[in-house]
Amino acid sequence: MNEIKINSYSKINLALNILDKRKDGYHEVETIIQSINLADKVIITEEREGIKIKCNHPQVPVDSQSLAYKSAEKMLKKYGIERGVKIEIDKKIPLASGMAGGSANSATILVGINKLFSLNLSNEVLREIGEELGTDVPFCIQNGTALAYQRGEKITLLPPINPPLWIVVINPGFKISTQWAYNNLDLEKVKGRKDNTKAMLTVLKEGKSQEIAKNLFNSFEELVIKKFPEIEKVKDRLINEGVLGALMSGSGPTVFGIAQNKKEALQIYKKLKPEYKLIWIVHSI
Repeated sequence: MNEIKINSYSKINLALNILDKRKDGYHEVETIIQSINLADKVIITEEREGIKIKCNHPQVPVDSQSLAYKSAEKMLKKYGIERGVKIEIDKKIPLASGMAGGSANSATILVGINKLFSLNLSNEVLREIGEELGTDVPFCIQNGTALAYQRGEKITLLPPINPPLWIVVINPGFKISTQWAYNNLDLEKVKGRKDNTKAMLTVLKEGKSQEIAKNLFNSFEELVIKKFPEIEKVKDRLINEGVLGALMSGSGPTVFGIAQNKKEALQIYKKLKPEYKLIWIVHSI
């Protein structure tokens, strides 16, 4: 029985600028995305026929309308594969958390089926398929560090951050709908803000965590914090314990803090662990 196991990595947004609303109803964005080593595990097994999705998290959809199912179905149909797959997802990334967990799973399924059936498709081809499934999927095919633009589906890969960033990640334990965040965003207000993407691209080349932390930015943050003040409390706790900078990722509610180094990150993690159920120490990959 052919089987493949792959890590499905989450992401954070080091900078996220919402620029305008497009004619197609989506928003024009400019964001610098970074993979971190908090990951789901995905096992894909070749079957005689059909698509079966299993997940250890009861709230993850596994029916034919789920993103995981559609991702597998697209690959099998597009390349005329007359076999089936069973996909098992061991969920570690929180749901609706601004960390692209669903997109990461979709990307992993594309990559996994490509390997399982020896299709030998390039990452570029897989990213094109991913664009049809979700805006974060193309990035999650490749992982690493990238500038994403247009709807977020077009990416320019950047050199890895060296040395890697050490980061404390906290999820407050509730979900936020990305659609809600976009629908309630005051575009005129956020468009008038300073665009720090160029500054972030410059400091990323230098790889200094202090400078990267100074340039963190997220257009969604003010809106989301106003409705969910717990997010600001998490940010304040991280900053009070010594992170160089803290930011909400994506449309939230996950917050991350960049530490000076691994030792500092571990100290902050140990101090805050009794207060938060969903807390991790991670690094950029």
